[in-house]
Amino acid sequence: MARYIWDPFEELRRMQERMSRLFEELPETIGPSLPVSPEMTQMPYVDVMEKGNDVIVTADLPGVDKKDIKISVRGDVLEISAERKMEREEKEKGYLRHERSYNRFYRSIRLPAPVDKGKAKASLNNGVLEVTLPKIEKAEVSEIPIV
Repeated sequence: MARYIWDPFEELRRMQERMSRLFEELPETIGPSLPVSPEMTQMPYVDVMEKGNDVIVTADLPGVDKKDIKISVRGDVLEISAERKMEREEKEKGYLRHERSYNRFYRSIRLPAPVDKGKAKASLNNGVLEVTLPKIEKAEVSEIPIV
């Protein structure tokens, strides 16, 4: 029977990795000078998968128009930001009701492989954004002899 020996340093390392992942997903800013606060920003649900020679990322952005979505790749991180603005006016007997809502979405996703951002494609269908990023071959590692 194998015995488990608790290692406090291993536990600290795991905790540090989890915290690093959490901070990687927190946005710093959206746009040139607009600060982001957790109360104002929602993180859309995403799926990341490798399919053949592509990395495919899908994100749920309900009610967002495609002109209000910005997608960028910085190094090995895909950033998705979007805004949803709605204004509704109802007139009924005796009162007028005017409502506005504003939502902001932001998500940064570390990509599992290097991608060719110049050949990336994105589509929006029924509130689901799909970004297809072709993978690029990793540079060959060659040994350098010491003379």
